[in-house]
Amino acid sequence: MRETATTLASSELTSLYRQYGPYIYARCARLLGDRSAAEDATQETFMRVHRHLHKAPDHNHALAWIYRIATNYCLNVIRDRALHHQIEHGIPEADGDDLQVSLTNRDVVARIVARCPAKLCVPAWLHHVDGLDHGEIARVLGISRRTVLNRLAEFADRSRKFLARSEP
Repeated sequence: MRETATTLASSELTSLYRQYGPYIYARCARLLGDRSAAEDATQETFMRVHRHLHKAPDHNHALAWIYRIATNYCLNVIRDRALHHQIEHGIPEADGDDLQVSLTNRDVVARIVARCPAKLCVPAWLHHVDGLDHGEIARVLGISRRTVLNRLAEFADRSRKFLARSEP
């Protein structure tokens, strides 16, 4: 009986990887900006999918679920990079006073993301870096559009405070 369950899980994982692997790799490459790191992140994402396959939603919602796993993993990698960079070099000054201009700067967003909880970082990254609109973010994360707006507003508030502290 156990062998049959293992075979079914392996078959399900293979199916998910074949169907969604290229999308997840592209997502990781966009977030991390490095093909090698994206390959590692894609592999780690599907290892996590395998560990939590029993929690997997149906195929209609599987991509959003795997996308969230990949996004959270990549944001953790970015946070680790930012923390490592911060330890070595300190935080550089933000470019300009305008929040929108600063948020379009990937480095500034990465530094801010490193200091925020995932519930704020993921929607902020999807909006400011990936360019998704509020409805798209809500669908990807499985939350309401209103929640997306609230989290983006909280992220913007934290960003203003971070940028104010970073200025000379």
